[in-house]
Amino acid sequence: MSALMAPLAKRLVPGVLVLLLLLPLAPGPARADGALAPADGQRWSLRDQDGHRWSLRIFAQPDPAYLGGERLRLSALTPGIAVDHATPLRISDGAGGTWSLPNRSEELVPSDQGAAPAGSAQFDLAGLNPRPGDALPLELRLALGPAGTAQLVLGPEETLALHALAPEG
Repeated sequence: MSALMAPLAKRLVPGVLVLLLLLPLAPGPARADGALAPADGQRWSLRDQDGHRWSLRIFAQPDPAYLGGERLRLSALTPGIAVDHATPLRISDGAGGTWSLPNRSEELVPSDQGAAPAGSAQFDLAGLNPRPGDALPLELRLALGPAGTAQLVLGPEETLALHALAPEG
């Protein structure tokens, strides 16, 4: 049987070695927790109380035209959902802790390029002070326009990411 395997091994070994050498150059997340590279922030997919899908992203504000700091962006992945671009994001932890994050949806587009996307809103994480504990789930309450509220409950990974943000100041 080894006589049969020798020709196969001679053909496979160089290919496997090339793949092993190229693997560190492959794009994509390299962290075990699945978080994206710091320049792109962290991103998760969530569902609200009605089953609508949302993208949650935490990132550093990259545009020098705006005040720096961490931002939280929520984007509806279900078509037809419009968010209120003026109302703060409400966060509660179920143990009496509440936070109000200022709405920064104006940062989504340059001021000379019109309105923010209907299904996306952006919030300043400086309002998340003191940081929430890492053991409780967090509930986000996002105002929808013209009326209504989307309720999203963060899982352990998302809650831990908010807890781990560097304190402001």
